[in-house]
Amino acid sequence: MTESKDKTLMRSLGEFVGHLYRAVKTDPSRKRVVLNEKQEQENRGGITLRRTTVEEIEINQDHRDPDP
Repeated sequence: MTESKDKTLMRSLGEFVGHLYRAVKTDPSRKRVVLNEKQEQENRGGITLRRTTVEEIEINQDHRDPDP
């Protein structure tokens, strides 16, 4: 049997509400350091191919190692 890969409307709405809930609960004071950001772009006959790579570190205040 083949399964349908389309999401139902209720599933999509549930995911949307979940994203909003996570955004409200996320601590904005968490530090984020971007180490490297690289973008490659290539044009092929009217089509633009773009690849972006971001390397980052997030430092949570709760899980920081104590200084010896």
